[in-house]
Amino acid sequence: MDKSKTVILEISSEDSRSLETAFKGIVAAVFYGVCSVSSAFVSKALMDTLDFDYPVTIMVAQMIFTIVVLELLSIFRIIELQAFTLKRGLSFAAPSFFYGTNAVLALTALSHMNIAMYGVLKRCVPLSTMLLSVIVLKKGFPSRKTTSAVVLLTTGCVIAGYGDLGFNLTAYICGIGSNFTQALYLLLVQKFSERHVSVVETLQLNSFNTLPLLTLVALVNGELFAVHSYPKLTELQFLLMFFMAISVGMLLNYSLFLCTSLTSALTTSVVGGLKALVQTLLGLVTFGGVSHNMATFVGISMNLSGGIGYIWARYTENKSGLQSLKKVMSFSQIGNSGLSNGQVQNVERNGYQGDEIMSHRSIATPSSNSEES
Repeated sequence: MDKSKTVILEISSEDSRSLETAFKGIVAAVFYGVCSVSSAFVSKALMDTLDFDYPVTIMVAQMIFTIVVLELLSIFRIIELQAFTLKRGLSFAAPSFFYGTNAVLALTALSHMNIAMYGVLKRCVPLSTMLLSVIVLKKGFPSRKTTSAVVLLTTGCVIAGYGDLGFNLTAYICGIGSNFTQALYLLLVQKFSERHVSVVETLQLNSFNTLPLLTLVALVNGELFAVHSYPKLTELQFLLMFFMAISVGMLLNYSLFLCTSLTSALTTSVVGGLKALVQTLLGLVTFGGVSHNMATFVGISMNLSGGIGYIWARYTENKSGLQSLKKVMSFSQIGNSGLSNGQVQNVERNGYQGDEIMSHRSIATPSSNSEES
């Protein structure tokens, strides 16, 4: 009697991304960084240089503009997009709420704070993201190197804020609140993207959901009524700058959702940290408003060092994980005793990346049980 048995090995591995997907993730991250820096400077020029201090109105116009553009692209069959329904909108309600809250807080902070200090404060988003990911994504705490880098950049933010002689309490409260709401909506978008929803669908749902909330806020704070008295409302310079602001804002949202879906909320916040570094340096020589004292420069230096250390920690952790190999043993047992024809296959395994979700796969050798008499 001859028996053939199957040995099943349960192994834990990562969902490996192809080279093409990894390349797309890098491009999406760079695209998001460029859009983010551009949006900050265009919005600052609109609200500061042209004195258009109506941040919520800008967001309302941006959501309307995004909806119109998406619908037109869908009508001309350039993109595939389902019609918006209340059921689909409710499925994305939580991310939209925190997105809208973050947008209002961020623009309010930016309108009352110099752009360099705004960049320093926003570099605390990775800290908020890591802390909240433990609750939202059920992840463990990061490594010691990553934690040390985050503590350094956060400490630098506090010192730089103390040295900012143009300190505005409202701006800093809004900036800190923006950090946590941004972390929450990034994490929720990451969870939503795992349902294999396209980026344009995410952008559509977010725009429709956020528009009523932002419109309500603009009505309550009186912006929609006060904007009619703006003296440069019909000037060409203002109209061009306003159109540029809402256009770049739409691209920023698209790039943000794209980066989050292809990578993760944590990676997106890290790219935001790099963006803030560039933004801070450019802000020092453009809009100005930075207090030139020791505390400010020490704080910014610590903040930049912490941001670079954070990126390096993530890079080294991912690199060490990618170099690891997973051996999968495949055996075929013939007869009543002993194992023969053992084969060993070395399978390259993606190492742990904080942005990935662990998966378990069963690998079995194809065989069937049979008896001969």
